[in-house]
Amino acid sequence: MALFETLTNRWYIPARTLPVYRDSDGVWHVTGFAEARAVLQGAVRQAGFKAETFERIPPQWRIEKPVLFQEGEPHREQRRLTAKFFSPATVRQRYIPLMERTAESILAEFQQKRRADLNEMAGMMATSVVAEVVGLTESPLPAMAKRLDRILHANLDIGLDLRRLPAYLNVQGLILSFYLRDVRPAIRARRAQPREDLISHLIAQGRRDREILVECITYGAAGMVTTQEFLCVAAYHFLRHPEMKEAFLQGDSERRRAILEEILRLEPVVGHLYRRAEQDLEISSEGQTVVIPAGALIDLHIMEINRDARALGEEPLAYNPERQTERGVSVSGMSFGFGPHRCAGEHLALTESEVFLSRFLALPGVRIEREPALGRNDTIEGYELRRFIVAL
Repeated sequence: MALFETLTNRWYIPARTLPVYRDSDGVWHVTGFAEARAVLQGAVRQAGFKAETFERIPPQWRIEKPVLFQEGEPHREQRRLTAKFFSPATVRQRYIPLMERTAESILAEFQQKRRADLNEMAGMMATSVVAEVVGLTESPLPAMAKRLDRILHANLDIGLDLRRLPAYLNVQGLILSFYLRDVRPAIRARRAQPREDLISHLIAQGRRDREILVECITYGAAGMVTTQEFLCVAAYHFLRHPEMKEAFLQGDSERRRAILEEILRLEPVVGHLYRRAEQDLEISSEGQTVVIPAGALIDLHIMEINRDARALGEEPLAYNPERQTERGVSVSGMSFGFGPHRCAGEHLALTESEVFLSRFLALPGVRIEREPALGRNDTIEGYELRRFIVAL
C-alpha cells in the first residue's frame, strides 16, 4: 500500500497533530475522528456554509430556515419527510436511468469533439441530476448551472453597511436572476401539476416562494458543486494511475463503490465543517477530558479526521480500497459529515459518480491533455478543479 499523492496536498496546510486544541483566537480545532464524532453528536449548531451570514438577515426579512441551518426537531422532521427523494430505492428506480442517459449524451458529444473540459462535463452531469431531484426542470440546464455557479462563487459575506453593500447588491442580483429564470417557472409548473420532487414537497408544506428559492440554492449547491469536484478529482487519479482505472472498470458495483469511497476519504470535497457549541461540551481525548465552552466556534478538519489511524486503520495515508474500519466508521471517513447534518445525498452522489466514471474511463484512449488548475471554494471550504482538459 503506497502513500497516496493527493492532489489537494499541493496547497493544504495540515493542522496540528493534537486531536483537539484551542488556538489563540479562541477557535477550537478538531482533527481526531472520535473527538469529531463526539462534537457532532453533542449540543452544537451549524456554523458552516455561511450559516452565520444567514443569521445577519434583518428580522423583518427573515424566512423559515432552510434544512441546512435547522436544528433539533424541525430539522429531524424535515429530513424525515425528504428522505424519500434520496433513498437507495428511489435512486435505483427513478434516477439511475436519468444518470445513464445524461452520461451517454455528454460523452457522445465529447467523442465527437475529441477534446473537452472535464469540469464542465462533470458540472452538466451533476446539474442534470440535482435539477431532477429538486424540480428545477423548466429552464435550460447549461444556463441554470452557470447561474448557480455564480452564486456559489460570489462574496457571501454580506451586510447592509457601506463596506459590504457592493457584495450585497451583487448577490441580490444573482439570486434574483436565478429566481426569475429558474425557480419561479418551476414553482408555477408544480403548482399547476405537482410532481415527486422537492419543490412540490415544499409547496405542499405551504412554503413561500422565497423560502423555496433558498432551499433550491442550498440543495443545488450541495448536489452540484460537491459531486462536480469529486468526479474531477477521481478521474484525475484514475487517469494518472492505470492500475486504479483498470481495477475500477473491472470491478462490480460494490468494488467500484469501495474505490470511490477510499478516494473520497483521501480527497474530501468539503475540507472543514464548522459548529458552534450551544452549551459546554465535555470531550474525551487521549485519556483526558477537554471542555469546549458554550458559544465557542469549532473547526473540524475533515482531511485530518479522515486520516486518523485510531478509527480508519493502519497506514491511513495509503490508498487501500480493502480498508477495514472499526464498527460505526464509514470507509469514506467523515467526507459526508456525521450526526444530524450528515449529507442526505450520499447514495445519490456515489451512484452518480459510478455511472459517469464507468463510462468516461471506458472510452478508448481517454487521457489528460492539460492538468487542472487547483483552487479553493470558500463556500464549501474545499477544492475545485478548473480548466481540466481531457482528450481522446
